[in-house]
Amino acid sequence: MRLSFLRQLNWEKDNLLLLAIGTFIFGLITPAKTTWWEDYVHLLTVQTYLIHDFFAVAGIAATFVNAALHLAIAYYLNIRNQLTHLTGFQMAAIGIFVGHSFFGTHLLNILPIILGVILYAQLSHQSFKIYTSISLFATCMAPAVSYIMFSHGLSLISILGAIVLGLILGFITPPLAEAFLKFHQGYTLYNIGFTSGVIGMFVYACLRYFQFEIPTAQVLSTEAHDYILVYILSICLLMLGQALIGLDFQDFRTKFIKLNHRVGRLPDDFVIKYGRKTAFFNMGLLGMVYLSLLLVMRVQLNGPIAGGLMSIIGFAGFGKHLRNTLPVAFGVILAAWFANQSFGTIGFALSFLFGTSLAPLAGYYGIIVGMIAGFLQFNITQSVIDLHLGLCLYNNGFSSGFVAAFLVPILESLPRRKKSKE
Repeated sequence: MRLSFLRQLNWEKDNLLLLAIGTFIFGLITPAKTTWWEDYVHLLTVQTYLIHDFFAVAGIAATFVNAALHLAIAYYLNIRNQLTHLTGFQMAAIGIFVGHSFFGTHLLNILPIILGVILYAQLSHQSFKIYTSISLFATCMAPAVSYIMFSHGLSLISILGAIVLGLILGFITPPLAEAFLKFHQGYTLYNIGFTSGVIGMFVYACLRYFQFEIPTAQVLSTEAHDYILVYILSICLLMLGQALIGLDFQDFRTKFIKLNHRVGRLPDDFVIKYGRKTAFFNMGLLGMVYLSLLLVMRVQLNGPIAGGLMSIIGFAGFGKHLRNTLPVAFGVILAAWFANQSFGTIGFALSFLFGTSLAPLAGYYGIIVGMIAGFLQFNITQSVIDLHLGLCLYNNGFSSGFVAAFLVPILESLPRRKKSKE
């Protein structure tokens, strides 16, 4: 009876395992530079701070294998959390966790951070299941682990130093994330992105003090476009398919309209509020729309952009929808247009995708404010990277915290503002 009960709770998480297997098989049938396992070993030994596109660094096959391994880890961590369903918060964490596997995270640099979160849970006498998703988000600091491990050659000291740093990063992320939520009041969905940016700033300051240098990098692939297109499109179609099978259209229509009128301010879990089918449809739809917009603007798909699309899909279960993301995205487009910057640049594409973390501002204060937020995001994100030099993969999440913290007090002081729809 107990096994049957647990199985009933876990069946929806099995989709993660199936997706991991499917991604692994997809990786095996895509081109490799040498062999996929040799390419993957190479991937484990290179620097991963922004911007190192794994498709360029290690090839297409090894990168998709890396994504498959991330999905397997996400499955393992969530399947152990036997008393909860897969929520929108967990889907958002999985989306960005897998997204970063295309341009920054791998097994060696994420495991110490996850273990650090486990250590925090144990020492604070709390269950790790509370922090399962936090541990996935926290891996955005993984490039710092790789930097310590490989910057001066692999040695016992560098390995121990990297492990210790990873444990510390994982340990301090949960309490800091809870505290920093007050800074932006939940108006950026990437709270841990902002948190990790602050942590990355301190890590970089310490490294600079000890005269460590982090060379700027922009390693981008030009050969993975078609494979990324097929992969992202397949995920979107799978989400839409799961939503539409056995759908009660009248019930879905009511819930989907309500979902699109949500503000999206943290925490706003669409899976809990409107059910899996409505959330899955929103995830598939949002992924398709933003993929289509990139193609219309003739943006070359690569690892970081694939990561941005995975983030869009994941957070469509936890705060994002078309009505609150499009104004922000349009604000980014305007900023790039006024700056005479090509839509084909990686800076524009990442702001366009990850900048939608400011969706709650558009959801609460309206379209114009959303556009202003997007405009500011495009400019601020190009400045804050100098504070951590890419050691935090969530550069747009970091900048979005500042944009939200800057705008909200001003907007709150105005005599007329949009009433909350929460």
